[in-house]
Amino acid sequence: MRRRDAGPRIERGSRDHRLLPIAATLWTACLATNRLFVLLADASSGNDGETAWDILAESSWREPDALLIAVAMLLVACAAVWRISTALVHIGVGRTIVTACVTTALLGALTTWAVCATTWHDPAMARAREGSGYLSLEGTVVEPVLVSSNRKADCQAEMRVQILDDGLVRVRSNADVRLFASGDDCSRIHRGAVYRASGTFAEAVIGTTPLWLTVHGEDGLVVLKEQPWPERCREHMQESFFRATEGLSDQGRVLVPGLTMGFLGQDHPSSSYDARPINDTYASQLEERFRTAGIMHLMAVSGGHFVIVSGLIRRICARLLVPRRIVAVLMVGCTSLLAALMAPGDSVSRALVMGWIGAAALYLGRRTQALSALCVTVIVMLLLDPALAWSYGFALSCASVLGIVMMSRPISGVAALILPDRLADAVAMTIAAQTATLPIQVMMEPQLPLWSLVANVLVSPVVDFATMAGLAGLAVAWANVDAAAVLAWVASWGTRVMERVAMWLGGGEHAVVPWAGGVRGAILLAAIETAVILTIVRIARLAGPSRAEHALPGEPFTRNPRNRLRIWWDDTMRMMRDLDAYRE
Repeated sequence: MRRRDAGPRIERGSRDHRLLPIAATLWTACLATNRLFVLLADASSGNDGETAWDILAESSWREPDALLIAVAMLLVACAAVWRISTALVHIGVGRTIVTACVTTALLGALTTWAVCATTWHDPAMARAREGSGYLSLEGTVVEPVLVSSNRKADCQAEMRVQILDDGLVRVRSNADVRLFASGDDCSRIHRGAVYRASGTFAEAVIGTTPLWLTVHGEDGLVVLKEQPWPERCREHMQESFFRATEGLSDQGRVLVPGLTMGFLGQDHPSSSYDARPINDTYASQLEERFRTAGIMHLMAVSGGHFVIVSGLIRRICARLLVPRRIVAVLMVGCTSLLAALMAPGDSVSRALVMGWIGAAALYLGRRTQALSALCVTVIVMLLLDPALAWSYGFALSCASVLGIVMMSRPISGVAALILPDRLADAVAMTIAAQTATLPIQVMMEPQLPLWSLVANVLVSPVVDFATMAGLAGLAVAWANVDAAAVLAWVASWGTRVMERVAMWLGGGEHAVVPWAGGVRGAILLAAIETAVILTIVRIARLAGPSRAEHALPGEPFTRNPRNRLRIWWDDTMRMMRDLDAYRE
């Protein structure tokens, strides 16, 4: 029975995990719905006159296939959770969470199905399924121009299509197309401008963008509308920073823009000015060593940049006694400007939304709870764009934050027994992030970087320093390239340490270990990590102080190497002071 004197339940913000199962359920529903749609779409494409719904009806009527099994398991799981929740003391909370999970799963499934169906029936996607051919597209370039990943072109850009013209019919479209161009056309492509591009249109061979258009012909690329002034300002700032890195070595030209903006130096086309070429062999080797050493994530902008900028704003405003609401508005404006200057990516969007939530909490006078902010970010972004559910960049970004929030503090407590506090915190954050992201990395590439932890710990002292120097150079590059060149040179000293670590730890024969790929490899690795964590926790509880000691105020003093070293050092210094006093 429920106790009458139990009183109202009060949740601790640092331990409020109620949104976590809702976010996980929504993510799972989006993934399952997308997988189901892909299977039905592939099946319907090979059956004339039958739609996906016909195939679904026939398969479910004839035999209990995997779909029916999955639905039955979902219903059994919901019933079991609902039955268990009735046995809890706080029945209302349990039922509320189950109801919210089921409702969110249905909402996510409907949203994902609608997005997948809209994309599938888009005229551009339908035309690509018929085969490759010559087409004209009108659309807006939505991302910066990069060096082409296709050997048949010099550069590439992402375009959002508006009009599709095959010479007979002009229809509206909303598809995403990767535009490939060569020669002088590369210098004419700018982010935010509207173009009419003509060339070979086909389905993508690699990459996340589903469609490709290779421009060719004299009138292959025609400007319909120039880029707006905000886009010109953004491009000017980015190009000015690339100019500022021209005087650096190849190491600095590759890594400083990558650490600062997320653009590796070799990926930026230098068609707008006469730039000294970067050694392709060295750049490819350096990128591979970074990936093998497990520190490639440093070249992808994520939450670290936003934490540095937000922390700097709060410190300066606290020194000037600025009201918190003005601080919150400044944080929103500065983080939005920072995201606009970075390489577009799902991790940048996740960090920006979390930054906005933190600024909103500051505006309202409440403490920011990282886990709740992460869950709200996931729920909102998946409902607005279900395609993020199968984005590796978004998954890695969310998993790293979740690992840091859930595991960094207990790991830091254990590491602090033998390491200094700051080093223990750095090691704990690295271990927590790596533990959470390794199963996803295995799905991308079936191998485990052995020296990832060591490499991240070695470069951690210079990451923030180099990032701040690079961001300062980016902030002044539009006004004074020479001043930005000095700051970029300062940042290059930090990236030189990263290069040495990557070349040292990522170049050995045993830098990586082969592992099972796909979902099976990820599940196996997650199971091993869970078993190791539970074992360590069990050993720590058995070897640690008793619960009675924990119940007392203060921190228990235990026998560990760090305490022994501290006592020895204090005794030695006291003995030296006594000896000096005796001599005097």
